[in-house]
Amino acid sequence: MKTYLGIDIGSLTCKLVLVNEKNEIIFFSYFRTEGNPIEAIQKGLRELKKQIENHNLSIEIAGVGTTGSGRYLAGVITGADLIKNEITAHAKGVRSFVPDAKTVIEIGGQ
Repeated sequence: MKTYLGIDIGSLTCKLVLVNEKNEIIFFSYFRTEGNPIEAIQKGLRELKKQIENHNLSIEIAGVGTTGSGRYLAGVITGADLIKNEITAHAKGVRSFVPDAKTVIEIGGQ
């Protein structure tokens, strides 16, 4: 199954999501960064691997995108294809899922 991995690594939390080509969520993880973004990303990737193995899934990760305050670090760790700031990520996401939205309010962990 062809999938795409998104990682949002912020100052307080780390989120990973794996979606298929229909934008259906295959895997989602949310946990605290605890001041160590490298360990948080590694923890998320280990959990992703465990879930794939537990469900005996055949997964091809066709692309990786990162966002959040640690987006460049996450990009280096994962070899990301796309690195975007939160404002751009929110705008693209809202346009995809709520095309008529005029305003987005974002409250970060800072």
